[in-house]
Amino acid sequence: MVGVVVLGLAVALGVFIQSQSRDPRPPEDVPRAIAIPALYATMGLLAIIGALQRRPAIVVAAGVLCLAGTILSVATIGFAVPGVVLILRGSRSHALPTRRWTEPVIAAAAVLLVLGAAITLLGMTEGRCWQASGSPADPTYTVIPCSSQPVLVGGGQTFASGFDSGVLTIGGGLVEAVLLLGALTLAVVTGRTPTGTGFDPSIERAPPR
Repeated sequence: MVGVVVLGLAVALGVFIQSQSRDPRPPEDVPRAIAIPALYATMGLLAIIGALQRRPAIVVAAGVLCLAGTILSVATIGFAVPGVVLILRGSRSHALPTRRWTEPVIAAAAVLLVLGAAITLLGMTEGRCWQASGSPADPTYTVIPCSSQPVLVGGGQTFASGFDSGVLTIGGGLVEAVLLLGALTLAVVTGRTPTGTGFDPSIERAPPR
């Protein structure tokens, strides 16, 4: 349930980011309203996978990532509460005996993959200068060298121009996608058990009478 809440918060974060992008400017190659919420959606999916597979270390890892994600902006502070809940719930559960020693390593690897995706996405950014021409209702955007002055574009007068810093790039978005998929794949694949061996460790067989 907490993982589903994190997914909902990720969707709300995407809507919030999109609502803040109303100023005239060319669209980014990688939409910020999708790339950033994808990080948090992965945290929610890790929590769900950990819960379904009864893997406390994965649940705790998702909680740690939620807490780490609160430093991104004021809009992400809401992830602190589910992060704390996931850590508390996961730390009170017990892993299956066959996974007790490997689970912390797998959970740490998943955390590093998600953190690497975030660092890559936000680190592989670039600045760009642009100008808008034509009608403000249907502008034509042109990316220009930052040393250039506003000029006529496509027969229409330039009515806006600007400089954007920290623009997300296709390279950063691709690396993010690969690392996030890697984290989810790692959690799913390593959680598989042979058919017929799964059991609830909290339920013990009654002694024969």
